[in-house]
Amino acid sequence: MITIQPLPPPSYVDGRTPLAGTLTSKRALWWLSGLLEGEGTFSVTRSNGRTYPILEIKMCAREIVARAGEMLDAPSIARREPDQIHWRPTYGARIVGRPAAEWMRRLRPFMGIRRTAAIDAALAAYHPIRLIDPPDTCVVHGCDDPHRSRGLCHKHYMSWMRDGAKGRTPRITPLR
Repeated sequence: MITIQPLPPPSYVDGRTPLAGTLTSKRALWWLSGLLEGEGTFSVTRSNGRTYPILEIKMCAREIVARAGEMLDAPSIARREPDQIHWRPTYGARIVGRPAAEWMRRLRPFMGIRRTAAIDAALAAYHPIRLIDPPDTCVVHGCDDPHRSRGLCHKHYMSWMRDGAKGRTPRITPLR
């Protein structure tokens, strides 16, 4: 009689499994790409006139979603209650924006035709805006306060935000 023994977990350099968005093993990347090929979603969302890529996994196996979420460095695992009594709850992990775009580029070579097309569409719609060299001081003429965000000091940034929140035309124009 032949006894089948499970394989021991692969050994990694630090003795742990690869988590938190870093992969130290090709096996982990292959496992994740296979899982996302079957249960993953590669799409985009639109917010405030911008388009952001989304990488998401949903399934009933909480442990698997948690493992994938840890590898992707997802902020949380969401639980969704079933619509029907005889159904099981589903769990989901999601990353959005730059981390999703990086993972899509990393996983693309391992995906099938359908997932590759979805990744290409999501990446084509994503146009990140980066402020590469922020100024040392506020961009408002006559203000020498240090830059905090969007080229504005704290005082001018808050003025710009309040104008937008109250529905007024902003008196100040930020860098982006």
